[in-house]
Amino acid sequence: MFDDDSGDIGTSRVGDDGPRERMIVHAADLIGRDGVAATSIGDVISASGAPRGSIYHHFPGGKTQLVTEAVRYAGDFITRRIGGQHPGSPSEAVFGIGDVWRRMLVNTDYQFGCPVLAGGLSRRAEPEVADESQRIFGDWLRLIATRLIAEGVDPDRADSLANLTVSAIEGAVGMCQTRRSVEPLDRVIAELARLCDEAAGV
Repeated sequence: MFDDDSGDIGTSRVGDDGPRERMIVHAADLIGRDGVAATSIGDVISASGAPRGSIYHHFPGGKTQLVTEAVRYAGDFITRRIGGQHPGSPSEAVFGIGDVWRRMLVNTDYQFGCPVLAGGLSRRAEPEVADESQRIFGDWLRLIATRLIAEGVDPDRADSLANLTVSAIEGAVGMCQTRRSVEPLDRVIAELARLCDEAAGV
């Protein structure tokens, strides 16, 4: 699960939450590991320890509602990292985002990917979930571009760099999982940081 204090995934804080939030957090974790199609309501109930009869009480829309809220939860976690917890130069912000993903990969033995991307890839079976992923990616792009523009980067260039940043990091996470190494992410982050600082004239 997602730990806002450390940027890690762990279960230490989940037990303090109510059953509804526990189900959302565990669903986000399962989606990041197994994808949307492979994440069942039964898996979420088992992982969260929630009463079986509570799922439709908390999520009357069934799996679609649960998965959509789980993807939103995961997206909000990263959005907070992009949106201000890493002040400073553009490169410092990029390194901060990279550090979050590095910890997630290492702490889950490279089993955890991006729940937002997994949601986006589920359009055929879960179009509402894919729509939520599309919205989240748009938020990330706008946040990164806004930070770059604030540092003096031309808006068109900022939009292009934001797109490159999100696309490259998402791809690097998948490569890290495949290779069981953080090297692809580290190399992508270093290159992105240089590009962003150069564009900002740092």
